[in-house]
Amino acid sequence: MAVEDVRNLVKELLEEVRSLETKLDEIVKPLEESSNRIPSVSGSLEDVIRFTEQSVHQIMGILNDMSEGLKKTQEDVDFLLNLNPVGTIKNKLESIRDRTTTLSDLLLQVITLMSFQDLASQQIKGVIEVLEDLKKTILKIILSSIEASSLPEEQKEKIVGKATEMLTGDRIFQDDVDKLLEELGL
Repeated sequence: MAVEDVRNLVKELLEEVRSLETKLDEIVKPLEESSNRIPSVSGSLEDVIRFTEQSVHQIMGILNDMSEGLKKTQEDVDFLLNLNPVGTIKNKLESIRDRTTTLSDLLLQVITLMSFQDLASQQIKGVIEVLEDLKKTILKIILSSIEASSLPEEQKEKIVGKATEMLTGDRIFQDDVDKLLEELGL
């Protein structure tokens, strides 16, 4: 192989490396933007779960109190009806009993419908898991580009070590990702 052939080969390799760097830059910017938005989304979803769980718990407490009040009213009406009141009072008591029965049935329907919160929480938790997996995938892509970069080996090892530490955790925190990206100059 002649010197000229080696030069041409090196030139081609350099052009390929430059092309690859350009393509990596095109990938890193959208990844960075995504990684900045994903944690706030998953954090917001966790806030939604917490808020709805607290609200539903309070609502269920109120509904239980209402149910107990309706039961007590029903018991009082039954007691008064057993005293054989005169016609108009008896009619009013029966009307009250019918309304409390209807209200009790409606209350039971509301309690049943409140189970939506549990289902919604499960679905939101699924979305959070997908977002966390996406962050891990993005971080793995960034790791691959770091390993293929021209950074000094010591810096690569330091960054790869931090990233690996993040990847082994249950949750990747945005502050950690920001520090890592800052070290990369991104």
